[in-house]
Amino acid sequence: MNNILKLAGGALLLWYADAVQAQTVAPLWKDFVQARKNNTTPVLPDFSYAGYHFSETTIPDVSGRKYFTVTDFGAVPDDGLYDDAAIQKAIDAAEKNPGGGVVFFPPGKYLIAPDEDSTKQIRISKSNIVLKGSGAGAGGTEIYQDKKRINGRQFLFKPEDERSAKLTTIVKDATRESFSVEVADVSKLSVGMDVVIRHRSEAYTRFYFSPLPLKPEWTRLFGDKGGMQISEIHTIQQIKGRTVIFKNPIHFELKLVAEQPFELAAYNSIEECGIEDILFSSNWKTYPEEFVHHKNNIHDYAWEAVGMEYVKNSWVRNCEFHDWNEGIFIRAGYQVSVLNITFKGKKGHASVHARTGYGVLIKDSHFNGAQHHGAGTGYSASGTVITQCDLGMDQNFDSHSGQPYATLFDAIEGGVFYNLGGPEPGHPHHGKDLVLWNFHHLSEKEQHYNFWDMQRRRNYTIAMPVLVGFRSNKRVTLENAGINQLQGEEVLPRSLFEAQLTLRLKGIDISTTAK
Repeated sequence: MNNILKLAGGALLLWYADAVQAQTVAPLWKDFVQARKNNTTPVLPDFSYAGYHFSETTIPDVSGRKYFTVTDFGAVPDDGLYDDAAIQKAIDAAEKNPGGGVVFFPPGKYLIAPDEDSTKQIRISKSNIVLKGSGAGAGGTEIYQDKKRINGRQFLFKPEDERSAKLTTIVKDATRESFSVEVADVSKLSVGMDVVIRHRSEAYTRFYFSPLPLKPEWTRLFGDKGGMQISEIHTIQQIKGRTVIFKNPIHFELKLVAEQPFELAAYNSIEECGIEDILFSSNWKTYPEEFVHHKNNIHDYAWEAVGMEYVKNSWVRNCEFHDWNEGIFIRAGYQVSVLNITFKGKKGHASVHARTGYGVLIKDSHFNGAQHHGAGTGYSASGTVITQCDLGMDQNFDSHSGQPYATLFDAIEGGVFYNLGGPEPGHPHHGKDLVLWNFHHLSEKEQHYNFWDMQRRRNYTIAMPVLVGFRSNKRVTLENAGINQLQGEEVLPRSLFEAQLTLRLKGIDISTTAK
C-alpha cells in the first residue's frame, strides 16, 4: 500500500510540475528573435556574451597540466600551523613554469592569516594559474582564514600592471547592441586586441537617463569630473579603414554629446586562471556578534576570501564558502564564469560581486540567505548574467550603485529587491536594461517597489527595468518599471541566457521546442 501511495504521489508531483510549466512564449523573446533575423536592434540586450570564452567553449580539464602540490613546498594540512608561505611558494613556482600550472591542495584543512595585517595576501599575478583542491565536501580541501584582515582579500588574482593607456578616440555615434565604432586613428590597434570603451561626463549622463530626473544628492554624477562611468571591454575582431568591429556587442547607446571624448584604451589582464574544488571558511563564525549590515568594517570587510581583478577567460567552480563577510569580488573581469558555488554558515555581507567588467556569468549557484547580498553587480559593469541560481527568503540581490547596466537576473528562485547597496552619492543603483526574467520573488511580507523613487534615501533607483514572467509568493506591486510582461506567469524560454546562447551558436529557437 505504501508503495502505491509513493507511486501515486510521484505521479501527482509530475502532473503538477507539468501543469505549471510555462506555456506562453514571451513577446520580448519573439522581438529578439525577429530582430536577429532582420538585423535590427532588439529591446533586450544579447546576454549570451557572458562567461568563459563567451560560453562558446567549456572550461578545460586541468588534470593533464603540471601540478605544484602545496605539501611539496612545506604546507601541512591539519597541523594547526599556518600555511600562507608554503602556498605562496607553490604559486611562485607555478608562475615561473612556462605555461603556468595547477597549484594543488591534497585533502585536509589549511590555515592562513596568522595576523591582522590586511596588506598580506596570497597573490597570483600571472596567467594560467589554477588553484585546485580535492573537493569542497567531506574528505576534501578546506582553506581557513583565521585572523581578520579588513579589506584584504586573501587570494588575489591581479596582474602586476593593470594600467590602461589611451589608444584613440571614437568619432561617430554607435547604436546599442551594435558591434562597431569609428575611430580617429587605428595605428595602435590590432585584430585580437582587448580594448575598453571609456567615457565619463555629466552631459552624457543626462542624455543617458533622460527623461528620468536626477537627484542633486547623487553628487558623483555632476561637475567637470563627474558622470556615469563607461568602462566597457571588447575584443577587436576586424578593422576596416577606421571602423573597428568587435566580437561582442556594445550594451549602451554611444552618443557624442559631451566635450569629453569617448576613448578606446588598452585592457591589460591575466587569463586562464581558476579556482576549483575547495571549501573556503573563516573565523568570522566565532566573532561574538551577529552580522549587522554596515555596522562597522569588521562586519562588512574583515574576512574576505577571493579577489579577481583584471582577469579574462577565468573561473571559479565547484567551491563552497562558509562564514564569510565577502566571498568573491570581481573587478574588471572579462568573460569570467562562477559556476556551482554554495554559500552557507554565519550571515555576512557580500557573496559574489562583479563590477567594472563585461560578461561575468554566475550560474547554478546557491546563496541560502547566508549573505546580506546575493549575487550582483555595480559600478559600470555591463553584460553581467546571474542565471539558474537560488537566493534565500528576503535575501536581496546586489545592484551596488555606480550605474551598472545591461544586467540579467534569469530563472532565479528567491530573493527580493529592497535594501540595495551603495552610498547615495553613487546612485542610481542601476542604469538601463536590468532584466528580470522568470524571477520568483520570495518574501515574508507584501512588497511595493518604486523603481525610480526620488523621495527616500533607501530607494530603488533602477532605470526602467524590464520584467518578464515575474512571480511572487506574496503580493508585489510595481511602479516606474520600464516593461512588465506576463506578471504572475512563468514564460518561455525559461532561461533567457540559455535561449540567446543557443540561438547565437546554433541558430535554434529553443522556445519552440520547450513545450
